[in-house]
Amino acid sequence: MANPAWKTAEDIAEGYVTLNPVVLKKLEKHELDQLVQELAKVLRDVRVQVVPPDDSEKAQAKSRKMLRISQAQVILQGYRSRMGR
Repeated sequence: MANPAWKTAEDIAEGYVTLNPVVLKKLEKHELDQLVQELAKVLRDVRVQVVPPDDSEKAQAKSRKMLRISQAQVILQGYRSRMGR
């Protein structure tokens, strides 16, 4: 992996990186495991952020981050189950 797993997880949350089978093929098993752990950490961090009720832009940004991370986790789970990793 060119970047550390924590940086890749943050980039996924921000929308700079998307996961797909081509990207995942380049990663080894231990790198996939690290990415799964870091995505879970970033998702926890995003969930605990408190957004003021009157700030819809921040609420939408938080929701988009959570959606990106959740989608990445689903893609990773599917890839790992197909590859037996």
